[in-house]
Amino acid sequence: MSEKHFYAVYGKGGSGKSFVISNLSNATARLGKRVLQVGCDPKHDSTVILFNGVNPPTLLEYWAELQEHSDEVDPTPRVEDIIFRGKGVYALEIGGPEVAIGCGGRGISLGFELLERLGLYQWDFDYVFLDFLGDVVCGGFGVPISKSIAKSIILVAGNDHQSLYVANNICSAVASFAKLGGKSRILGMVINKDDGSGYAERFCEEVGIKVLAKIPNNPEVAKLNAAFQLVSDIPPYDQLFSDLVQRLPHEEGMLPKPMDFDKFSKIYRDIPQVTLERVTAAELFKR
Repeated sequence: MSEKHFYAVYGKGGSGKSFVISNLSNATARLGKRVLQVGCDPKHDSTVILFNGVNPPTLLEYWAELQEHSDEVDPTPRVEDIIFRGKGVYALEIGGPEVAIGCGGRGISLGFELLERLGLYQWDFDYVFLDFLGDVVCGGFGVPISKSIAKSIILVAGNDHQSLYVANNICSAVASFAKLGGKSRILGMVINKDDGSGYAERFCEEVGIKVLAKIPNNPEVAKLNAAFQLVSDIPPYDQLFSDLVQRLPHEEGMLPKPMDFDKFSKIYRDIPQVTLERVTAAELFKR
């Protein structure tokens, strides 16, 4: 399968990236394409909407059980134990360690090592969507960019400061690895929960990337998502996601121009000129 059909979707936690990617996957399957969705977030909830709210077992959970019970030194999981099908989509969750135990990024790196052993890059899929948490900076979450696994990066963000700040960080990562020979590029942004304020569109203009789609801030959509129901099979969202899926292979990726913090902040407001008041070491020890 051509590498151009690997798409890594990045967004801040809570930005709706799993909602977007699950509906993209469903729309892809409805077009008769073979699609694999890989959850790459330690919360392992990327694919839950495909299974009506049920979390499938994760790759790392199953691998840990193999380590404990297998006689092999370095056992490899079987695909039938980690990949499931829901809404016509092949899906798997890599998973991660318990909260405050272990490194989530290292878990993702291990997950990709195991998937590579199983033949990930030779599997016969038309589209592979990788759902990545964007608001962390450790190396494991940058694997698709640092190793050019996904040459096409899709950003998901709203008009809020935090989700665009994360999007700017991903642009910085793409630009940094490009200097080292990295092939990953930004296809564009899906603006989710769009309230019409225009901040996300201004951001895209500033960093030199496209707006791929805008999903309105609709309370009914939020209710459906909370009830683990897809919107990509009901009007008008069926057409929105179908059009986006069909355009993706033809979109040209862009090398972004990430902003420094001052320039980024000016999207929302003018930064006042302030002289910082310095303190002395002495006043820290005595009132």
